Amino acid sequence: MHSALSLAPAARSDPPAGRSVDPSAPGRIVHSFRPATAADARAAVEAAAAAAPGWAALPPLRRATALSGLADLLERRADEIAAQITREEGKPLGAARGEVGKSAEQFRLAAQLAYLVEGTSFPTETPGTFAYTLRGPLGVVAAVTPWNFPLSLAARKIAPALAAGNAVVFKPSPVAAGVGALLAEIAVEAGVPAAVLPVLQGHDPAAMDALLRDERVRAVTFTGSDAVGALVRERAHGQARLQLELGGRNAAVVAADADLEQAAADVAVGAFGLTGQACTSTDRVLVARPVAAEFMRLLAAHVQALTVGPGTAAGVTTGPVATAAQCERLSALKGSAVAAGARIVAEAGAVADRDPEGFWVAPTLFSDVPDDHPLVTGEVFGPFCSVLPVADADEALTRVNASSHGLVAAIHTADLAVAHRFAARAHTGIVKVNAPTTGNGVTPPFGGWKASSGGAFPEGGRQALDFVTDTKTVYLTHGS
Repeated sequence: MHSALSLAPAARSDPPAGRSVDPSAPGRIVHSFRPATAADARAAVEAAAAAAPGWAALPPLRRATALSGLADLLERRADEIAAQITREEGKPLGAARGEVGKSAEQFRLAAQLAYLVEGTSFPTETPGTFAYTLRGPLGVVAAVTPWNFPLSLAARKIAPALAAGNAVVFKPSPVAAGVGALLAEIAVEAGVPAAVLPVLQGHDPAAMDALLRDERVRAVTFTGSDAVGALVRERAHGQARLQLELGGRNAAVVAADADLEQAAADVAVGAFGLTGQACTSTDRVLVARPVAAEFMRLLAAHVQALTVGPGTAAGVTTGPVATAAQCERLSALKGSAVAAGARIVAEAGAVADRDPEGFWVAPTLFSDVPDDHPLVTGEVFGPFCSVLPVADADEALTRVNASSHGLVAAIHTADLAVAHRFAARAHTGIVKVNAPTTGNGVTPPFGGWKASSGGAFPEGGRQALDFVTDTKTVYLTHGS
């Protein structure tokens, strides 16, 4: 049975330090942990720095075996891990199981990467000289991961670093501290020494500063908000290599010749799947005016078919948002948009027996949103989507490229020439053609342009080794 979601939920507070809670029932403690201090951060780096040389010296087979074993254990314990993800982050169990599967795939890929830390030989101008490169691990890498994909984004950062022979100081989000602890436990069971993957829990700023300022940390990989990314950039020591995956203000473009039913289904997945809590989620849809009304009708039907509730409940498509702060921010954003003249076209319903204290936010479709409202100009990071009519794909491309961010854009069209021109000209790191903005494979590179990323290193695939290794050029003179 469905019921309406309140537009103005009661004020809520985040859980006390050292505890994660179930966002569908915030009174339920899911995991308790001891928040790390600055001394703990220094000790973790000390342990990782001491363990890194031994891990790097192992034959690639040994590291690959541990990473493959880790993937096996993830698959074997998939139900347990998925349940933990749902309890802490809120996504439905089916989506959580998919995240476990992708994480296992990332560790299997990393097992292959262990064999691909390769050098190259080069022709030289000097007779009797042989030039070649050696490639090796950096030493200690810090991985600071978010709560929205607490397993798969951690895997995408940790797996290639371990494969190349680095030690990793792992800093999971305190919102999903239990998932982070479980991943580290499984890694040790698979054969990764505990000192090679020490874990820092909590959100003590002094602990984070100690981690970022320690010059033994050669690289920092971070996924999260623009604001925290700026702090990472500011506080990391000057020699640290940075990989920052930040906000996305993503648009889907629907051309007049698109398959509107399929485009509406894809946009619904991109905008409302995972409760909109993905950096690749669709925030706005730029639709050709001749088909805007029909597309709006089709997309509204998808929104109305969604059901909000606990991720463990049968028939639920949309879980809660993950935190009290998310719930308050999104509720305020929705109210502000309506006050500014936006029209609510459709909202999802909810199961009637949900906990009223849960962090519930209804998937909502908007029209008539002012162009300067944050619902259009900012990163929504929640289950809201706005439909904006445009003249054609060229106008849509201009609007996409005007954004300060450039993570992903999608175009829906039957004309391959239009699709190719859009893909070539879009100022984004990822372009989807006739597909949702969300979802990516483990082998292609992942990264945005402009303010969506910081550093020159995308994540994912074989190129992930570039971030976690150093290259040395050797000139060997051997005589004629």
